[in-house]
Amino acid sequence: MEKKSIAKKLQEFKKFIKYFTKNSLENTEDIHSLRIKCRELFSLLCKDEDLAKKIKKIISLSNGIRDIDVFFGDYLASLPEKYSKKIDKEVFIKDKSRKKEIKRLHKYLKTLEIPKSALQREEGVSPNLVHMELPELEQKKLHKYRIYIKKRLYIEKNSLERDNEKIKILTNVKDILGAINDNCNGLERLRSYNIKLSLYKKIKNFTQEQNKKLYEEAKRVKL
Repeated sequence: MEKKSIAKKLQEFKKFIKYFTKNSLENTEDIHSLRIKCRELFSLLCKDEDLAKKIKKIISLSNGIRDIDVFFGDYLASLPEKYSKKIDKEVFIKDKSRKKEIKRLHKYLKTLEIPKSALQREEGVSPNLVHMELPELEQKKLHKYRIYIKKRLYIEKNSLERDNEKIKILTNVKDILGAINDNCNGLERLRSYNIKLSLYKKIKNFTQEQNKKLYEEAKRVKL
């Protein structure tokens, strides 16, 4: 990517942040868009860049918000009705902590200074990223692998010679691994609501079976 392109990316990011804060955006789609913008720009920057550290902070501040959104918007909705209807109504009351997290995020974004230029990461993919193989079905290992896949995806998207087929494949793997991670996090959050142990065990078994299916799907993808 040429230097003028990274400058353009910075300008677009600055406009997005300004629009985000000015309109006090906070819904699920808004947070998702913010995280995508951050990760795409972060993948282009030299890791020692001050802006890269700031973007990493934004991602960190939005993690909790995203987890809450996925839990209530996706995980609970994915459970069979025979389980979901038995879950106490209090579980479906959205966490008040989300509002606090949103305030913290907006406070940080309003003070964010975005430069007109920044050091760009050298184009190319590290050997570890290229040759890393799909690990066993374990959340932490798969999450780490997904981070590598995402970095590889964003680099591919911003390459001068885009390979759309490779982008499609990497996106598919990223989404599958993301679903596994979200299921694990959803199950962990559900346990914190102190639902009946017998019901929790049934939901845990269901979730683990779903993750096994997703994992097998990921194994079939040829990178």
